[in-house]
Amino acid sequence: MRQGDFPGAVAAGITRLLAAVLGLGALAWSASTLQTFWRQLPLEQFSNRITGGETFPLDRLEVKLRLYRETGRLVRCNATAAHDTAVVELAIVRGQFDASSGTDAALERSRDIVVEALSCLPSDPYLWFSLFQIESLRMGLRQEYLRYLDMSYQVGPNEGWLAIPRNRAAFAIFPALSETLQSRVIDEFCLLLRSELYAEAIEIFLGAARPHQAQLVKRMNTVPTKNRQLFAVQLARKGVDPHIPGTSVVVR
Repeated sequence: MRQGDFPGAVAAGITRLLAAVLGLGALAWSASTLQTFWRQLPLEQFSNRITGGETFPLDRLEVKLRLYRETGRLVRCNATAAHDTAVVELAIVRGQFDASSGTDAALERSRDIVVEALSCLPSDPYLWFSLFQIESLRMGLRQEYLRYLDMSYQVGPNEGWLAIPRNRAAFAIFPALSETLQSRVIDEFCLLLRSELYAEAIEIFLGAARPHQAQLVKRMNTVPTKNRQLFAVQLARKGVDPHIPGTSVVVR
């Protein structure tokens, strides 16, 4: 795996990013499955469940997609259909990728799926983030691929369901990002706090974002005091006092 134009400290971030792409963090696919009414779910709900972290057996995904294409009224470049079919197709390819310990063919297929969907839906932040991940895994992290991550933030800066994996992946390569993109990543972390996603924020704060905690704390004045306090309290329970302004905690 080549690491492109980013030597030194950023190389460690690349490793974390690629691990995230492989399913160890960034997309956070859970082990749960639906056992009963999956056939009745509209494709949109099916897609939403996948992006929310649920997984399905590959045969069910394949059957669902085939039934949709056979019975649905497909309209060229329908925005909803482009997103939903891409999500399901990527889930299928990801399952095949994991099952075969990763193949170039699976990565190529993933890239083709995303590029085709983006041609119909260029405003989809999930697709831009997926393209960034896929290309980084295929070729190593390169400067030109950062524009895909940047596009994901530009078209979807407040995507709560996407914020967790995207923020984790972005902090893993934080030094390689432009100042503007770094600022967006920090704002996204503050969004996690405002959304009361404290467990996820703590995991990122103590993990991928650890070297950049001072920058995060400085920006936390944009977060309501109540949220900052609850975040600080939960960190204190782990023996960490991040010295967040406007908070008071006792570290145990």
